Amino acid sequence: MIKNIIPISLISIALILGGCTPKNEDSKPENQEIETPVNSISLEKWETMNATFTRENSSQYDNSTLMIKYLSNSCALFEFRLMQGSESEDLAVDTIVSGVMIIDDNGKGTYETIEDAENQYTLEFVLSEDGQNIEVKHDGALEISPDGKYLYVDDHVEFSDVSVGEIIEFLPTVATSLNGNIGQYTINYPDSLISDWFYTVEAVLDDSKKVLAKFFIAKDLSAVFRADDDIEPVMIFGSAQPMMDYFITENPDNISEEELDSDVDGNAESSSQKLVNVMIADGSIMTPKTTSELIAIIPADLPYTLTAQSLDNEVALVDENNVVTAVAEGETEIQCEVRCEDGVSKINIPIYVTSELIIDTVINE
Repeated sequence: MIKNIIPISLISIALILGGCTPKNEDSKPENQEIETPVNSISLEKWETMNATFTRENSSQYDNSTLMIKYLSNSCALFEFRLMQGSESEDLAVDTIVSGVMIIDDNGKGTYETIEDAENQYTLEFVLSEDGQNIEVKHDGALEISPDGKYLYVDDHVEFSDVSVGEIIEFLPTVATSLNGNIGQYTINYPDSLISDWFYTVEAVLDDSKKVLAKFFIAKDLSAVFRADDDIEPVMIFGSAQPMMDYFITENPDNISEEELDSDVDGNAESSSQKLVNVMIADGSIMTPKTTSELIAIIPADLPYTLTAQSLDNEVALVDENNVVTAVAEGETEIQCEVRCEDGVSKINIPIYVTSELIIDTVINE
């Protein structure tokens, strides 16, 4: 299948100090009665939204996925992944549309480009009261229509790099140092991820090519870290806990998901481990009276604290510097706790103390 990727350059609605302000909102007279929201349940559903939806009746050559993450201040970031094509020609076009919508008191989300945008359009999102589907309508210039009913899939989201620029524009200037007074700048970001988790993003002045700010942005947009070269990375949005809870699936034989799903006999193997982890520097097999350091593994070398203790001090000890000392033969676990910003990850590492030297040998005939 041939796919032509056509990214659409989008400009977010004006954002004030990290919040969204609806355009042309008329002020109400003081004596006017305030209307009760007609869909307050949906508004509450938006505030916990972090989900993926697929368009009803999608097909191989005509489908759409919608991911939505609530940010704050009645704003939610959305990303459409649209495909339209022809089965007879075996040809399809992919388009990504991303932006930050405003959610009103009735639970309806609205996005519109600024008046002087090259391609002007509006989007309307209506969330059902149970939060299981969203009706989408658009008006204006879009290469592929996103209109239709979208059905809930799961609470997992994994945004593309297109949405990275949207969340940077959403954040307050005091956190990003980006505003119109410093001159024209371009946000640069790579396609690849650091440790399968962070996009590395730079804001660069157009004229001098000076880097204004550098950011680490989680692929699920759960957190944004300010990471300039002269400072220690610090979180400016979200939470580090999703990073601490994330598991990486390892598939050494590059087995496809279809093969894994169809493997009823369990011959296809894949394993998973925590993204944030701890290891013993010299391995988990030690001999009595030897020492080895505990090392935390964390994306982008973010600052962290590590505390650890042995579950059996007669087999192994851990000191205040996280150095493990093997005491006597036996088996136990080292109980570790890694903290980064507001996130906590707990890991137990098995350790084996033996006086015998164990060597793995591979013989090639």
